[in-house]
Amino acid sequence: MRKIVLSALTISVLSTPVLAWAASASQAQGFSGSVGLGFSNSTGTSQALSINTEDALNWVRGSWSNDTSFAYNYARNSGVVSADRLAVGNSTKYRWRKNTYAYGTLDYVRNHFDGYFYRVDEFAGIGHYLYPDENMRLALQAGVGARESHRIGYAAVINPSAQLAAKYRWQISKGALLTENVEAVLVDGGANTYQSLLGLNTPLVGALGMRFSFLATYNTQVPVGYKVFNTLTAVNLVYHF
Repeated sequence: MRKIVLSALTISVLSTPVLAWAASASQAQGFSGSVGLGFSNSTGTSQALSINTEDALNWVRGSWSNDTSFAYNYARNSGVVSADRLAVGNSTKYRWRKNTYAYGTLDYVRNHFDGYFYRVDEFAGIGHYLYPDENMRLALQAGVGARESHRIGYAAVINPSAQLAAKYRWQISKGALLTENVEAVLVDGGANTYQSLLGLNTPLVGALGMRFSFLATYNTQVPVGYKVFNTLTAVNLVYHF
């Protein structure tokens, strides 16, 4: 993949799933999404403060739903690239019981600063919703699949893998939403990835809102000279449609 040369610019797109509490039929049907602009800061192997943009597109129809995400983070200062992360993902769900669903995911991540040319994860599994409170929802997921990865300095490999995930949502008020997504990707060979994404959405005026997000990623196997723990913090002004 060709490197894109930009000057002191970061583009990062993080998906925000459609809000869903009870049965799929109670969800807003059709398409929804958001477009945002703000700032991001990364730590770990890459340390950069940059401009950030955030978009999301989701679809719901009956028992089916689909969430697609595209993320790009890039920064260049004084001719030196300090951040270069591309992430594309898609998740499709079919809700075959009131609180149980089948899902399939496909995720692609390319981030030279975490020691990989790219990683591709494919999973199919089962998820279940729990409701600790009327304004809270916890989704537990478990799936199996495969990971194709190309670590810098090594050959590309394909290994069997498993996914465990917990996704928590708390509707604090009509427009304020707190989310926490924790995921573990366990790969045959030990090149595991553990990730946490914390998000807080608050309303401003009309369709405008503010979003804070904190992404932490831990890779158990990285090349020499790369850090196993990396973070990305973003604050965005978001327009919902």
